[in-house]
Amino acid sequence: MRKITFLLLLLFTTCLLSAQQTATNSGNAPLIKLLDSIRKVKNDTLRLRLNNDFCDSVHKYLSKHITNGNILDTLEIGNVVSGDGNVRILSWNIQQNNGENLYCGFIVHKPLNRIIPLKLKKSETIFPEDKIYRDGDWPAGICYKIIERKLNSGINYTLLTWDGFSKRSYRKTIEALGFDDQGKAVFGAKVFKVKEGFKNRIVFEYSANASFTLQYNRQKATLSGVRRSQRNVNEEMIVFDRLIPMNEELIGQRWAYVPAGNTYDAFICWEGFWTLTEDIAPRNESAPGPPSKKDKKLELDLLPKN
Repeated sequence: MRKITFLLLLLFTTCLLSAQQTATNSGNAPLIKLLDSIRKVKNDTLRLRLNNDFCDSVHKYLSKHITNGNILDTLEIGNVVSGDGNVRILSWNIQQNNGENLYCGFIVHKPLNRIIPLKLKKSETIFPEDKIYRDGDWPAGICYKIIERKLNSGINYTLLTWDGFSKRSYRKTIEALGFDDQGKAVFGAKVFKVKEGFKNRIVFEYSANASFTLQYNRQKATLSGVRRSQRNVNEEMIVFDRLIPMNEELIGQRWAYVPAGNTYDAFICWEGFWTLTEDIAPRNESAPGPPSKKDKKLELDLLPKN
């Protein structure tokens, strides 16, 4: 009897969840249709007008469903959630007829019950690594990963972002995200330690024809230049391709930078900072390719503390 009751309860729960998901997807239908119209229309002015309608509709939807677990997951836009479930970032691009990308989006801060609009903005011609963005201003792009790590500055969230900067070059960025006393989003913090000192963000610009990897995953590694008890590391880190120009004559021309193909660097969370760690390479040289999630010992050269 208990078994039958359990099966009936399980069936009821499954049907209820299915009905809720169907209702949610049905509620998203107008947004899906509007987003599709934005991407199909040929006129820039009309495209932006439709995007304003889309932003208003998304904001209204978020206001009603801020506590939901799966918000607008059926929309084909950037939609990522932090590991603690407290922060969600929605972001998307509106491509113009001249090839330029405009970006906008929202941050949903669940504990504060707050929806933070990210204003419509095109890619910056010069992307400063020392600027702090506040009050709805932001480093425009599509966020594809939120990393939840406690850093010395009090920053809990690190973002990985893509920007289709131009027809010749794209950008990927490692960005710090925090919130001020009023609950407003603040982009940028000196939590990235490199050879030159500390930076508010890390910007990679590379050829639009290249495939550049910037990802966050677990690696098993051995550190040099630290105490023996601290040398072995087995944790998540931000791993990326080393970028080089196609030839020496193109040094400084970022549209001509491509992955070296066999050299990888990383940022490791070390003593409260993201610390640049260069020349990551598998000890087994017969197995080329980027670092994987499999158990591979890596050699790293950790930057000195000072």
